[in-house]
Order: sequence, then C-alpha cells, then structure tokens
Amino acid sequence: MLRPRFSSAHHFTLGTFGCQYHADTPSNEKLELIEKFDDLIKDAGVPVERLEQNNIPSRVWMTYWTSPQTFKLWWESDATKSFWGSLPDDAGFWRESVCLPATRAMHECTGKNPVGFGHCGELVPLTEKTGYWGAYRSRMTPDFEGDTFSSSSDAWQPPKPMTDKIRRVRAQVTKFPDNLCIVIEGQDYSAMKEKEREYWDENFDGLTKQWVTNVVTAGMEKGMVSARACHAFAGEKSLGATNGTTNGKTNGSSNGTTNGTNGTLNGGIFPGLDYIRQAQILYWTDLSKMEHMGRWDKGHVKLRRNFMSAYGPGGVMQDGDILLWVDLGIIKGDEIDAEYVGCYEGTGFLAFDKSAMFASTSVTAAELPPIFDKPIACQPIEW
Repeated sequence: MLRPRFSSAHHFTLGTFGCQYHADTPSNEKLELIEKFDDLIKDAGVPVERLEQNNIPSRVWMTYWTSPQTFKLWWESDATKSFWGSLPDDAGFWRESVCLPATRAMHECTGKNPVGFGHCGELVPLTEKTGYWGAYRSRMTPDFEGDTFSSSSDAWQPPKPMTDKIRRVRAQVTKFPDNLCIVIEGQDYSAMKEKEREYWDENFDGLTKQWVTNVVTAGMEKGMVSARACHAFAGEKSLGATNGTTNGKTNGSSNGTTNGTNGTLNGGIFPGLDYIRQAQILYWTDLSKMEHMGRWDKGHVKLRRNFMSAYGPGGVMQDGDILLWVDLGIIKGDEIDAEYVGCYEGTGFLAFDKSAMFASTSVTAAELPPIFDKPIACQPIEW
C-alpha cells in the first residue's frame, strides 16, 4: 500500500466537472461542448480521471492540481474563461472545486503508480496508521485541542429531490458548512489475472457491489450529502470483473439461489457496477457519519475483514494485481466552490441551496473564492 506526502506549503485542489446529457446519450451539440472542454483539460496537462455517471447519463472529469493557484491560472485563462462563459443556459455543465491542506487529507492505494489524490503528493509506503477502525481519522491533524471534525450544524434538512426539470440559470453555491467529508473510492480490475479474478468473483464481487449500493443510496438519514457512482469512459463500454455476467450473479449465488453470505442477487444492486474501472464520489456531513456506516454495515465489515485476510501479509492474494484506492478530505466552508449551469434541479449542492447551511446565487460570471488567491501553509502531524 502507498500513501502520499502532501506539501505543507499550500493546499492541493480536486476539480470535479460534469456534463449532464439531458438524454440517454448526448446530442451532437452536447458532444461538441464535451470535446471542447476535454481539449481544455488536455491543454492543462494535469492528471484527469474520465468517467461517466452510472444512473444519470453524464460525463464526469476529476482533475488533480498541485495547488489552488495552478488551478486558478488555468481557470482564468482566456480559453477556459471564454468556453465556460459562453455555455448556454441549458448546458448541463457543473463544477465542484475542493481545496485541501495536508492536515485534513489522506489517500491510500494498492497500486504502484499515482491515482486519485496520489497525484498531489510524493508516494511513500503506508506502514503506520493502517489496519484498524479509526485509522483514517488518526491521520488527520486537529485544528485545535478536542477538534473532532464534526459538522458545524446538526440542523441538516432533507435535500430537494432531483427532477428532470432544468434550472436555466448559472448558479454558484456561495456558502457551505464546515467539515464536509469528501470520500472517493476507486476500483480497477483490469490488471487481474485469471486466478485472482476468479477468486475475486467468488469471494468479493457481490460484497463489493452491495457495499457500493448501500453507500450511494444511504441518504441524508445516514449522513450522505451527495453521491455519484461512476465508471471509466473509454469509448466502448466494457464489462469488468464479472466477465459480463449480471450484477451479483457471480458471487453469492448458485443456480439462481442466494447463499446469504456474499451479497445479493442483482435485484437490489445499483446500476453500472460491472465496469472494469469505477469510482464513487461521496460527500458526507462529516467524518463521523462515514465512520459509523463503515462499522455498522455488516456487509462492509465482512468485506473489510476478508479482504485484509486474503490480500494482507501471508494471504492467498497477497501479491494480487487489483487496484483499489481511497481519497478522503475534510473541507472547511471556505475551501470549496461549486457552480451549476443549466443542470437538473437537485444536482449536487443545489439540492441544499434553500437550507440555512448553504446559499446560492445566480451569476453572470462566477469568481473563485479567496482560497485560490495565495498559498496557505499548514503543519501536519508527522507519521
């Protein structure tokens, strides 16, 4: 396992962008916008994860920037500014930009090359603060004695449901609560050889799909603010670890009968979980809600225990080739910016823009908040 050492001299930035198709597939006009925006990201020369959202036909880009200032240079360049400013009021484009310091961010992965937040720091072996409940929290640096990274409010209101009505404005979310917790979980099965793939299908496939389903459908009552399950976009859609079988039928069933231990049949499984590379982009009200669900969900407890046994030292899959990664960040209210241009009502943080903890405004041209202006140093714990 690897982890990054992030710079303490400045934050790094995750810029997540999306384009809703407003149909099952994008129109020619929408494809032209997507291609133009993709070219702008290519010109930036930064790492990017290209995805499609599973349940809402959309293109998604996750981009990784070494600092907010490098993001700002690209965002305010003539080409990017001109493109974004010319989007029509039904464009379906959105952006969510998160700036994180070394004190409140972590990443771990099973691979050897950078992925996710691993693009934003120097990768080193993960040898401490791992393998136990609460390990992620122990890697954070409290802002003050007794800091629990708790939500700045207990008065969370239910989100507005997403509808197919398009809000034909350029809406910028200008107020956020402190300590939103962003978690990105990623899976890539492409390097697995036949023996490992068969073992995964038999022991982990159903559990993994059920866990992802439970997380992305958790809802506000379990602390889930926003969840997007996505799969990699690379032209043709290609099925993943189950070799084309239907969700859930490879693991946990025999002749159509569920064995009750390794997941469920496909009736209750979230769509799109058979792809070769996947990522789930999750915002929780705070870190404690993520921790609670991880410990409370019996399927996840079993998945975690069995994975550590099989892939840990001495395990039957110790040298396996599966790529898994986790990004986590705790976000202060002034470290996040979001804008939605002609998106479905209820998209992202628009679902909360009438809540007291959030606020949005219609803008002609959104300006980045001050966090992007100059570097801010921090002092992370040594580990």
